[in-house]
Amino acid sequence: MVIGMKRNNPMMKIIRVFIYLKPIDKTRYGKCKRCGSCCKFTYACPFLIYDKNEKAVCKIYGIRTYVCSKYPLSDKYHETRDVCGFKFKRRSDFSGR
Repeated sequence: MVIGMKRNNPMMKIIRVFIYLKPIDKTRYGKCKRCGSCCKFTYACPFLIYDKNEKAVCKIYGIRTYVCSKYPLSDKYHETRDVCGFKFKRRSDFSGR
């Protein structure tokens, strides 16, 4: 997140769109847990619903925005890392130490 800006700040939303023009970090691994946290961290997404097992479901999954489909892009912008199933390898993981 940009220092000094709250995540629901309108300017942060604009910045996030431009950030997501970058490719996904190649060190990302894991898979979505369908918790819905990423769909709620700036505002409650109107397309988020929950199934009978309390798993998050996107009503427009097939045509969702690139910001949604690429989240989390990198560890730097991974705002839901505590609950998300995606993780990123640290640089030290590549050093062979």
